[in-house]
Amino acid sequence: MPDKDLVLIKELKARNGTKIGHLTLNSEETLNSLTLSMVDIIDSQLTDWEKESSVVAVIIEGAGDKALCAGGDIRALYESMVQNPRGPNPFAEAFFEREYRLDYKIHTYSKPVICWVDGITMGGGVGLMLGCDYRFSTERTRFAMPEIGVGLFPDVGFTHFIDKLPKGVGLYLMLTATHLNAADTQLVGLTNNYISITTKDSFEKEIIQLDWTDNLLKNIEILDLFIIDFEKETHSKKGFPEPQLESRLRLVQTLTNENTLVEVTKNILTNSSEDKWFENGIKGLQNGCPTSAYIIWEQCNFEKSIDLKEVFKFELDLAIQVTRHPDFTEGIRAVIIEKDNQPRWSYPEINNLPRAWIEEHLVPAWEKNPLDDLEN
Repeated sequence: MPDKDLVLIKELKARNGTKIGHLTLNSEETLNSLTLSMVDIIDSQLTDWEKESSVVAVIIEGAGDKALCAGGDIRALYESMVQNPRGPNPFAEAFFEREYRLDYKIHTYSKPVICWVDGITMGGGVGLMLGCDYRFSTERTRFAMPEIGVGLFPDVGFTHFIDKLPKGVGLYLMLTATHLNAADTQLVGLTNNYISITTKDSFEKEIIQLDWTDNLLKNIEILDLFIIDFEKETHSKKGFPEPQLESRLRLVQTLTNENTLVEVTKNILTNSSEDKWFENGIKGLQNGCPTSAYIIWEQCNFEKSIDLKEVFKFELDLAIQVTRHPDFTEGIRAVIIEKDNQPRWSYPEINNLPRAWIEEHLVPAWEKNPLDDLEN
């Protein structure tokens, strides 16, 4: 498929001479995983629409019925790391920098952005959705940050959201790669709306009929009122799933309420509950990379008062250092490439991992971070 077809771009004609920009990630066979070309296409189009006064809002979704976006182009990253095992790695550096720039642009975009968090939403897909003003979960939503399983860490700005979630939830999700459904994402604030996917066409037909203006604040008010009224319709709630996290939240918080990573992981791994939900979390942690677990711990202790720009700079340094160390390559090999699911981690035990090893990952990847020029 030509690169230009990986993102479908259209403009929905709305009232009063206005338009709504519409982006569809269009790679169903890869669950709409983000390639570098897709990142560049989306970024460029958002730039153009931001300058165009007639465009009043943007919608982002994924093609097909399985995923918004299952992550980044992990195979391309793998090939680049095999070729550049200790760095510098031009592809990895370009990919992460431009992906994070796109994510930051969505966070700071001057016009309302709507995202259909429909189907699998992981990794790079989470980066796209987190910055959107309206994040619609559906009956098919499957949210997770499973990077620990391949030796990476939950990036794309997720560090900024850890303290916005109920205490302990972010740490638990990252360490265990636990999946959340629509009810769960609503509970913790990762999504802020629920609309059945069966009503999406109706939603888009009605949104173009709104009385759009050339005033941004007025348009936000119009959109807010429309969504509130739309959500009240009985059909919009069709398929709302049973919550999985709500009844388990207190135990999740108890398991993670410790002063050290070793204590937290011990609690999770020795949780004697026969609950399948917790058992899946235990497996996620057992199969995960110990180095990633320590990086996750660093994320949770990162100074949260620092602004979003500093978060993305922090994550970019981490991501590039991860590509310069062997566990990420090994994790992709074991889980994605050869699929033997037997990764040989540099340090297989969380209890016996030297602090100096983690410190290597925390060293700035450059003298000058490429994201220094982001505008606050």
